[in-house]
Amino acid sequence: MLDHVMTAIEERAKRFGPMRDANAYAKVHGECGDTAEIWLRIDGGKIRRGSFMADGCGWSRLCCAKAAALAEGMTIEQAKRMTQAQVLEAAGEVPADHRHCALLAAETIHSAVDDFLNPTTKPTLSQWLKGIIGK
Repeated sequence: MLDHVMTAIEERAKRFGPMRDANAYAKVHGECGDTAEIWLRIDGGKIRRGSFMADGCGWSRLCCAKAAALAEGMTIEQAKRMTQAQVLEAAGEVPADHRHCALLAAETIHSAVDDFLNPTTKPTLSQWLKGIIGK
């Protein structure tokens, strides 16, 4: 059990935070009040890297980390079809009252892929950070 927990913590740390060279981004507010952000680097029709931030519970952070990891290596089409069940399977034993966190993570991946396919004017990383800091 301890090995599983340590692996999950290491994986979250590896993928946590904004990605400098991302070309896809989404921020989704869940019905539970949690917010998930996903950054993806997509090249040649495949997701090369993913990172995340989540302001909710530990289960939200775990599910977002697992969704970002699952997305790596997927084609755009595969990522668009990522399911709550896939994220739950990757996350392991998520309590029933927190399974919605996996849905939030999958929906955020979908929105990031949509952002890549339908680009809009995006803030730069420094603009994004200034928005958070408020300066």
